[in-house]
Amino acid sequence: MHQTLERAKASLLEAARAAQPDATFDPAGYASRLEENLIAGVCRSQFDIDYQAGAGRELAGKMRAAHSSAALVVNTFAPWRAQIARMTVGGVSGFNALRFEATYPTGLGGTPPHLDLEATGACTLLVESKLLEYLTPKPAIFSRAYDTIADSRCDSPWFGLIAELRSHPTAYRYLDAAQLVKHSLGLMRGCPQATLMYLYWEPLNWRAFREFGEHQDEIAEFQESVKAAAVALRAMTYAQLWDEWLLQESDGWIRAHVDRLRQRYEIAI
Repeated sequence: MHQTLERAKASLLEAARAAQPDATFDPAGYASRLEENLIAGVCRSQFDIDYQAGAGRELAGKMRAAHSSAALVVNTFAPWRAQIARMTVGGVSGFNALRFEATYPTGLGGTPPHLDLEATGACTLLVESKLLEYLTPKPAIFSRAYDTIADSRCDSPWFGLIAELRSHPTAYRYLDAAQLVKHSLGLMRGCPQATLMYLYWEPLNWRAFREFGEHQDEIAEFQESVKAAAVALRAMTYAQLWDEWLLQESDGWIRAHVDRLRQRYEIAI
């Protein structure tokens, strides 16, 4: 797994350098300035305020990485702020606003879970985005504060997963199941009709590496376990999202935007 992760980082760095020949990236894959890690058509004013209010300190350094998931999110979605009425994600549309680093507190105190993107309008869609994070296993951990939940969320399949994941914290090797459960508990409290979208990146040659196929299997298994829940869980790849945008009645702006995203991220490792 470590070898696959390092290959992916190296390939993403090579693509970032090719997309921005004048940018300076260090050997670890970090640009000297955040702006050098953004594709054409994306600028800090489109997302800066949202991230300054967040708790992840992305602007302080993480987003400068060629392998940054936050950079992938803003590169993909930030330009849609000016075209929000036309944006679709997994067939969901009718949006009139979006923001990055959205929080839905669980009511248990502490730092609330942060979702990468929120799109609101006729419906509410929350996006949890992954670039390479799932190639670093993370066991499921829940504090005892979750045992104090005593409202209607206790009847949800999402809540039932807490006990299962505590008993088998490594049941999901690639999927961060605990994170998704925590997101759902916040959404059930603040926006129970929301759709939670798990949006993830894969290389073009993902079939050559078992990790990506196993990640897909875990997503499908997890979706099955919460299929009856009020907060719906959907999943798609970034490549599928970009294909969806091209299938819209699109103009040159959408095609150009997708072309830049594919040049930067649609790569083999």
